[in-house]
Amino acid sequence: MRRFSIAQLRIAAGFLVICATLPAQQVTTNFDKSFDFTNHRRYAWGQNHIITRQGKQNDALIDQKIVQDVNRNLRDKDFVEDSSNPDFFISYEAGAADLASDVEGFHATPAPRLNEPQGPVYGIPQNVWYSVDGHVVFHLVDAKSNQPVWTGTATKKIRAPHKGMKDMEKQVEQIVSKTFKSFPPRAK
Repeated sequence: MRRFSIAQLRIAAGFLVICATLPAQQVTTNFDKSFDFTNHRRYAWGQNHIITRQGKQNDALIDQKIVQDVNRNLRDKDFVEDSSNPDFFISYEAGAADLASDVEGFHATPAPRLNEPQGPVYGIPQNVWYSVDGHVVFHLVDAKSNQPVWTGTATKKIRAPHKGMKDMEKQVEQIVSKTFKSFPPRAK
């Protein structure tokens, strides 16, 4: 049987901690297989909708960052923003689901015994974690037929929504990059 050194165990534990704390985004895409993006390279922005718990001023900053990162991603793939003669329109909807919380030490069932403390014990802090499920849905619509040609949906659990603006730029960049990673889809 092989024995692990303390250094190897520390490295393995560190790796597990890093992996457990990395925020994962889930991305799904859907597209019209008959729409050929190789012949449709010009786009224009449609109406975007964003509602977060960060307030209107911060929503405007988030909107600006999303548009900037999508433009950069599309420009890197040789797409051109052309509001006068677009091949497709792009827009997005972004927001969050209901606020969820998890309270450590709360007894829901079975009923507590008589000698067990009920609720928080004064002097002993209870741990409460809040999170929201954030989502962004990107819509690309054919400018001629007004039919959807590509949809990308990204969802992410945001563990500390009250700190949402702290690393907003990094979070938006990661979500947009991951969503547009396999864009444009290959025509069939």
